[in-house]
Amino acid sequence: MKAAIRSLAFLLLMAAGVAALRFGPGALAAAIGLGIASHAALRTRARTALHFAAPVLFFALVLTALQWLNGAVDIGLPLRTVAVFLLSTAAFRVLPWDDLIAVLDARSRWYIPAMFLLFVRHFAAMLVEEVRRVFLARSLCVSANFRRSGFQSLAWATASVFRRAIDRAERFYAARTIGGGQG
Repeated sequence: MKAAIRSLAFLLLMAAGVAALRFGPGALAAAIGLGIASHAALRTRARTALHFAAPVLFFALVLTALQWLNGAVDIGLPLRTVAVFLLSTAAFRVLPWDDLIAVLDARSRWYIPAMFLLFVRHFAAMLVEEVRRVFLARSLCVSANFRRSGFQSLAWATASVFRRAIDRAERFYAARTIGGGQG
């Protein structure tokens, strides 16, 4: 029963994401509100409920600034980006992954898309853990964040995250190639 409710919540959040893309500003505002409420309900601490969305909000702000510099601001695109991000991340957190994989038959047409989403989820979790480790190590080594050495260490830590992600992807590809997995 719990898996069915979580699956229904997943479908509701994804449908709201599609509605945010297809319909007017009212649906967009409702989708953003639903995304914020979903993340607030899923987080244990209200203070950190939307910290993860800071990079996407910054991206939306830069996108709006670039549009403003171009002379034509369409606020719909940045707002749709934020709405789809909030709804899709909430939907992926709600989906009962273990129950889904146990029920899904390997001959089903949904098997390969579900396995792909499971792989993306797993790789994203590994990348988040890698980012936490690198920036924790940086914070233990750097005493002054706003001096020249602080910015330089931030640049090196960020480059390290990209290098490690590429290394992991290459190892995964090599393992798939050696194991005979094509596609």
